[in-house]
Amino acid sequence: HPFVKTVRSRFGFTVQEEMRLRYLVVASATLSLLGACVIIYSAVRFKELSRRFFAIRLIFFLSVTDLLASIFNILGAFVDVHTVLITEGSVLCYVQAVGLLYFNLSSIMWTSCFAFTLYRDVVPSYRRNALREYEVYFHSLCWPLPGALSIVCWRLKLLGDAGSWCAIRSSHAREYLIAFYLPLVLAFAFNLGTYALVWWGSRERRVTRTTSLYLLAFVFVWLPSLTKAIKVYFFDTHAGFQLAAAEAICMPLQGALNAAVYGWSLPSIRDFYKSMFLGHESIDARRNRPLSRSSSRSPPSPHGTESSRAPPFRESYLSGGPDASDVTDSVHDEDVGAGESKAADSRTAPLLGGGADHGQEIDNR
Repeated sequence: HPFVKTVRSRFGFTVQEEMRLRYLVVASATLSLLGACVIIYSAVRFKELSRRFFAIRLIFFLSVTDLLASIFNILGAFVDVHTVLITEGSVLCYVQAVGLLYFNLSSIMWTSCFAFTLYRDVVPSYRRNALREYEVYFHSLCWPLPGALSIVCWRLKLLGDAGSWCAIRSSHAREYLIAFYLPLVLAFAFNLGTYALVWWGSRERRVTRTTSLYLLAFVFVWLPSLTKAIKVYFFDTHAGFQLAAAEAICMPLQGALNAAVYGWSLPSIRDFYKSMFLGHESIDARRNRPLSRSSSRSPPSPHGTESSRAPPFRESYLSGGPDASDVTDSVHDEDVGAGESKAADSRTAPLLGGGADHGQEIDNR
């Protein structure tokens, strides 16, 4: 119908403007789709590293949620915006709304699980539990809770057009804040507080830089969306096309940014990136290369840098195996002197790779 061109959504956008926003979403979601695929492929390709190192498993599940969220973001390009604006709903719009609500919330919660794991890895405590013990709690939190919130929103018929995509309708402002933005703000506050404890407890400047990137990525992705929600829901004004475009670009980029900051912080995944895009030597090649006895037991550098051999503490604790302190004592007594065992300080952030090469780590073992 000709009059459809003049129809405006509750956010004040015309059909053409909403279509432009959805195309921006598709462009950003495509980058996230590629980034998540690289992380998932690298984790599956090097299965033994994924089994041994707990951080890679966490990033794998985070990437799975980002991958599926990207697919539902791309799905928005096929939603009939004319029908959505006139009838306030379509089957495809409802499907996208449920999928985005579920997987975005799940992704947010997995970032908090990673923050907690890094805290347990860096900050000393009265008892260092094996990381594997926490995994069942992470799954119990990150999958059922977003599902319950999504089902409730669907059953209460809160879903519909939300501007750049389909989500909870703007007419249900209170429910949107409770179901999505409240968990978002709580997760950011938890991540900020947890990483502050990590900064205070760690002696490595690299840990501070890396965790700061985690927070910056979180803020970059969700700040435009939160700002738009506050402006629309509390001040009852239109967000404006510029702010909506910023949200359409930033929010779907979570998969790409998570792949960059979380994946690049781990040497095994970083090595995969280098071998894929830069032609550097791959993990498999390094694993099959014989090492001399002297190289595998090189002493620490006098300047304080770490040797090519990873402290056994890092490998055991990341694998979620026995208690780290017990394994550290037994292995160090067998392989190295008592002086070197002090290098496995609990404040050195083994979760972030701590300067150890994973390929050599397997060889030396």
